[in-house]
Amino acid sequence: MLRGSGVCWDLRKQAPYDVHNQLDPDIPVGTRGDRYDRYCIRIKEMQQSVRIIVQCLNQMPSGMIKADDRKLCPPSRSRMKLSMESCTV
Repeated sequence: MLRGSGVCWDLRKQAPYDVHNQLDPDIPVGTRGDRYDRYCIRIKEMQQSVRIIVQCLNQMPSGMIKADDRKLCPPSRSRMKLSMESCTV
């Protein structure tokens, strides 16, 4: 654990993938490198995880998000009442 000894390095910043380049997490870094320092870093990492989730939720488009695959998401109640198979409508 490099960050426990003061090295500011995070894979999400060095080699971003997917939407990590659109997010702005803080990288918690310790100074002492002892167990308590690593514990504090882990707590800060959990707080940053929540911050990343909130950033993702804020960047999601508004409106209904639903897959078209009927095996994953059932059709709406009104469509279900129109057809026995509920996929033909």
